[in-house]
Amino acid sequence: MSKPLLYLLLALLAVGFCHAKEPEKYVPSSERKKIKYATPEPGTYLKPAAYHLLNQINRVMEDPGSFEKPGNWIYRIFTPRMKKTLDTLITYNERPVPVRIYYPSGESMKGDHPVTLFIHGGGFSFGSVEEYHMMVGKLAEVTGTIMVSVEYRLAPEHPFPAAVNDAYEALCWLREHAGEIGGDPDRICVMGDSAGGNIATVLTLRCRDDGRPGPACQVLIYPGVTFVDTIFSSRVYFGLGPKRFVLDEKFLRQVKSDYMGDLTDPRHPYLSPLEAELTPDLPPALVITAECDPIRDGGRAYAEKLLQAGVEVEHIEYSGMIHGFLSFHMILSDAVEAMEYIRDYLQQVFKKM
Repeated sequence: MSKPLLYLLLALLAVGFCHAKEPEKYVPSSERKKIKYATPEPGTYLKPAAYHLLNQINRVMEDPGSFEKPGNWIYRIFTPRMKKTLDTLITYNERPVPVRIYYPSGESMKGDHPVTLFIHGGGFSFGSVEEYHMMVGKLAEVTGTIMVSVEYRLAPEHPFPAAVNDAYEALCWLREHAGEIGGDPDRICVMGDSAGGNIATVLTLRCRDDGRPGPACQVLIYPGVTFVDTIFSSRVYFGLGPKRFVLDEKFLRQVKSDYMGDLTDPRHPYLSPLEAELTPDLPPALVITAECDPIRDGGRAYAEKLLQAGVEVEHIEYSGMIHGFLSFHMILSDAVEAMEYIRDYLQQVFKKM
């Protein structure tokens, strides 16, 4: 999530977004849904809260300067309270990698606790641990796991594979040193949203290829899984039309240019995991997609390909939701439901171990 969207979120919360709706003439709900909330994809509708949110997002994208950064008091109000939060550097082989560690409760500080390695989104060129602070804090609160949020290097200054290398360093460190932060090295989940979802699943491929123990599971939240120019219908309906659905074709092509750098083959498996050879020894996966998202069909295809490869997969799609909806968990009830689904999934996976 870029800074303008973060500022928008906080501003909307400060003024009571969910209740600030203009009076409307009564129209039967079925007709209103067809007329007002319809998307370019036949039979697909935005949920009302997502519709109003998307309109505000597009206003910000058109005129970012019209929105001022909210005061620190708003951050304090809407950031979940943690038992402890720690900014530190971890070093495995190559370079120190900054991380922020979230301990949501006293229980999480007693040792041998499940850990989630979180990799933020932002198109590989934007986003940061700080910008994802509220979302990751909420995930820590809901899931109850120790969250380790990675500050990986960004493109275009640091193109592929810098981000993958940084996240891999963090995962390798956790596998060997989780106990030093109170974690259980056998109960590590890798999780990421959007670009971070790409990196998270690539880590499982790299662990397999390097012969290293992988994470216990992977949670991929509306992941970007390929740079190959596949004509997915979701990219046509939600990326090419006059209305922007958070991402658009111009942005996606810029992401590809920035992240690939001098790399010419978009089929590299650590760049485009949808093009990789998937095998049944990969960790079980939860794939979350948003119905009204240009990269939705890539996530669907990846979940199906994992399943066909013999990997345990759960795929859940949130109807009427837009890309990045978990970042708006204070506004969208579906975001909280998705986090609770993640919690239940992690508990189920770790219970089997």
